[in-house]
Amino acid sequence: MIQLDNVTKFYGERLIFRDVTFKIVDGEKVGIVGKNGAGKSTLVKIMTGAENFDAGTIFGLRAEDIGFVEQIPKFFAETLLDEMLLVGVEKFQARKILFGLGFTESDLEKNPNHFSGGEGAKISLAKALLHEPRILILDEPTNHLDIYSIEFLEDFVKNYRGTVIAVTHDRHFLQNCVEKILDMENFRATLYPGNYEKFVRLKREKREAELKAYEKQQEEIAKLEDFVRRNKAGVKAKQARGRQTLLDRMQRLEKPPSTEKSSINLGDASESANRVLILEKIFFKDVIKNFGAEIFKGEKIGLIGRNGVGKSTLLKIIVGELKADSGEIKIGNRVKIGYLSQGHEELNENFTPLEELNNEFGLTEGRARSELAKLNLFAQVVEKPIADLSGGEKTRVALTKLILTGANFLILDEPTNHLDLPAREAIEDALKNFDGTILIVTHDRYLLDKVATRIIEFAAATEKKISPPKTKTAVEKKSSAPKPNEQAIAKVEAQIKMAEMELKMIEHEINRASLPEKLTELAAAHAEKIAEIDGLYLRWEELQC
Repeated sequence: MIQLDNVTKFYGERLIFRDVTFKIVDGEKVGIVGKNGAGKSTLVKIMTGAENFDAGTIFGLRAEDIGFVEQIPKFFAETLLDEMLLVGVEKFQARKILFGLGFTESDLEKNPNHFSGGEGAKISLAKALLHEPRILILDEPTNHLDIYSIEFLEDFVKNYRGTVIAVTHDRHFLQNCVEKILDMENFRATLYPGNYEKFVRLKREKREAELKAYEKQQEEIAKLEDFVRRNKAGVKAKQARGRQTLLDRMQRLEKPPSTEKSSINLGDASESANRVLILEKIFFKDVIKNFGAEIFKGEKIGLIGRNGVGKSTLLKIIVGELKADSGEIKIGNRVKIGYLSQGHEELNENFTPLEELNNEFGLTEGRARSELAKLNLFAQVVEKPIADLSGGEKTRVALTKLILTGANFLILDEPTNHLDLPAREAIEDALKNFDGTILIVTHDRYLLDKVATRIIEFAAATEKKISPPKTKTAVEKKSSAPKPNEQAIAKVEAQIKMAEMELKMIEHEINRASLPEKLTELAAAHAEKIAEIDGLYLRWEELQC
């Protein structure tokens, strides 16, 4: 069991959180949520021993029991395989985990620092898994992962026998993988039972009850103060002194924070042609080959695919930042495009947000402050250079610009990256209510489920197709279609990866089991799974011929 009692943390004189108290039972899956800056990452660093704390006690956390997957991992070896071996495991174990996470034989000799952000996250996860920690702590584990890798991670977490603690803004992950949620807000922490949707309901009910109790106490205070004021002198002076003593001893309730959700209004979309965008046989270097699609007025299209297949490149081609080698792009009459890039290249990082809006739209300082305030950008933030803003703050500035363009066709590349839950919900509501057309690249599956009316799965011509993500919306695959044999090979490869992961889970259970009957049952399951994997490899070899 993990137990924190009254843990308090300051940075200098700045309070991060105080009196954090909760218990986590062995084997539980817990999500940690809160606005950006609430202290979530600081809390997990304290739990791993990487940070000190100023008051309180912590039980049940030993360094040797913890596997920590950092938000920004650090690697030290010259090759991926050597990086794994630093953990102190056998080579075959390292290879097994890496292959299960989708790495190839050639990847093993690459420098681990040269992989993408998503692959780096998987490397960090692999290192944590190799010594099968009793407690697995994940800091923003789905950041930089594509939908397929996130689903793999979800399956792993759900089947993991140890304790899992994950700091995340991924609502789909919170809905499907955790049984408790620790909410960090106003320098405090509250542990709620259940998944994301239950957490939202319980938090709302708790706030309503707290507000009711606060208002009732305020009424009682007002009555007592009025009695004291009217009866300081006279026949009831003694009673007034008694009421004053009651007031002095009363433990005053804090007013609960406002539950008012921040809102974003994208405005009314102007009329456009029914065919908003037509892409025909788009080719670009070795990234995009023979891609075609049509998007119609009012559609909200989710464009999904593995990291590196060219989704962001395609968006840049559509908006004219890149030129396709061949193919045709037709944009409908009266279509006005608004583009939000993943890296916010549309922002001048030397400007402040106020200067950016003045330079782009000629807004006065007062009007610029008003527009930025609509997305919760206030005071000193709007006077800093954009280069000094957080990722979430940059996204808000870019969204403000997007709204001011009056576009009726929004092209969005990972709009919820770096945003906390309230901001994600605000963007989700805005996109749902927008009456124009949307093309969105995102790995936020909760957003896709709520907003997208159609999904296009984008795949590089050189990449084997894999199963589409488990979103509620139908998937439309658009790219050069692979041959039937390639589809069969890809399907078997996916089955092998999953079977090897299931074998790992069985081995994990065997290591923990003690009852003879349970060990017998697991041994039989282990033999069956090995036979299944052998059969899949035979099938894979047959398909290669």
